[in-house]
Amino acid sequence: MTRAYALTADENGWFQQAAAGYEATLVANPADLETTVNLAVLYWQAAAHGTCRPGYVSADFSSYARRRLPELLESASRRFAGCAEVRFWNRYIAAAGSGEPLEPECRQLMRERPDYLEPAFVVFAESAGEEAEPEAMRLLADYSEQPTARGRYVTSIISAALRRQRWRRTCAATA
Repeated sequence: MTRAYALTADENGWFQQAAAGYEATLVANPADLETTVNLAVLYWQAAAHGTCRPGYVSADFSSYARRRLPELLESASRRFAGCAEVRFWNRYIAAAGSGEPLEPECRQLMRERPDYLEPAFVVFAESAGEEAEPEAMRLLADYSEQPTARGRYVTSIISAALRRQRWRRTCAATA
């Protein structure tokens, strides 16, 4: 299996096949950061912590994803020590599970690494579309062309914030 196979499976919502392809890619190239992050987000969603709809994954695969995700995140933290992408997704997944606020850390990460855009979706969503709009729109455009589990998740958060933003503006205009 190749990374191309994994991406194709991911884009089609075939989570188990995508995970197998990503895992095989990482065996061949453990330094593949993009594959590592895509796999972590896929496992997170398959474990029912993200936007995965029931019926998309089997109970066995969901259980496997719950067990494998912490291992993958720990391994990624060692392999990519100090990496913004791994740091962000580690914190995002932990915060999503606990409900703790993440926006201040995302703002800090955006200041430290202005070239890394993913924290912008959190800031944009939490500010109801008032902050980090240019970065969020770039993410939306980039990830609309990359329909992986990661891309779908990020675009869904940005799209929801845009809908809330339009609704608020419509309500304000009619008040």
